[in-house]
Amino acid sequence: MRYIKLFSDCNANTELLGGKGSNLVKLTKNKFNVPDGFIITTEAYRDFIKNSKYQEKLTELFCTKINPKDVLSHSEKIKEYILKSAIPDIIKREVQEIYREFINKFDENIRFSVRSSATIEDGDKFSFAGQADTYLFRKTLDEILDSIKSCWSSLYSPRALLYFAQIKKENPTLSLDDIYMAIVVQKMVESDISGVLFTANVLNNNIEEMLINSTWGLGEALVSGRINPDTILLNKNTKKVIKKIIGKKEKTTVADYTNSRSKNIKTQPHLQKTCCLTKEHILGLHKIGIKIEEMYDCCPQDIEWAIKNDEIFILQTRPITTLNKD
Repeated sequence: MRYIKLFSDCNANTELLGGKGSNLVKLTKNKFNVPDGFIITTEAYRDFIKNSKYQEKLTELFCTKINPKDVLSHSEKIKEYILKSAIPDIIKREVQEIYREFINKFDENIRFSVRSSATIEDGDKFSFAGQADTYLFRKTLDEILDSIKSCWSSLYSPRALLYFAQIKKENPTLSLDDIYMAIVVQKMVESDISGVLFTANVLNNNIEEMLINSTWGLGEALVSGRINPDTILLNKNTKKVIKKIIGKKEKTTVADYTNSRSKNIKTQPHLQKTCCLTKEHILGLHKIGIKIEEMYDCCPQDIEWAIKNDEIFILQTRPITTLNKD
């Protein structure tokens, strides 16, 4: 296929797969337990823009200097043109073909997450994480195609444009025309527990400690900061738990199949007071964290994970960009 790459059948390449996609391919190649998926490459995005009947208007907007007070209108114009543009038939056909392959491989009730993977995302200097949109529990081909366009358009949200303006201060020659987005489409894991593992303590810059945040259900509310998760501080060398704080975890994010999305429900009172992770979970995450960090030449990592029936899945990894290097 020209525009689509399987996690298991390509090499890590940020320019083609974006930051997130490249990292998922690398994790898969190194035998980590990554949910199966595929990547719609940046070449598809380029050709989508090139074939848009609004291509000239989009290029003009991409090359226009962004005034902070005009960021909302600038964003709305770009997003409007992208959402009104048609995905080229050749790209649609490839998505349809790979979609059918996944339906046949798993079953017709498989659900997908559709996530952005920008070329400036998840790097060791900047993290574009959280700037673009994610769509969960997509089921039909039309839902996936609509989510692809929505992901492309979210590259130009007001928040993303303001973040880009910050990056541009350190890279004056960079323009929006230099940024491309791949799309990660991945089999959903309807997790019992989700969380984030930092292979360094981001609270005090201690690289000899690991920090784990965890919650019941899906990780959406945790990653967005809407809940108070459990926090576990771990000695990286001895594996000893230094501190364990039980968060309230008042909400649990679960699947809303009717609306092809997620929803928050109230966490049962006894689970609010219970630590999500067992000793075995903690040791398993420690082992995985060490291996992933070593794979990235001992660069501390921010790792999103999920647990289903005590099986740990790795959803993504990226360098920690907030550590004080001094």
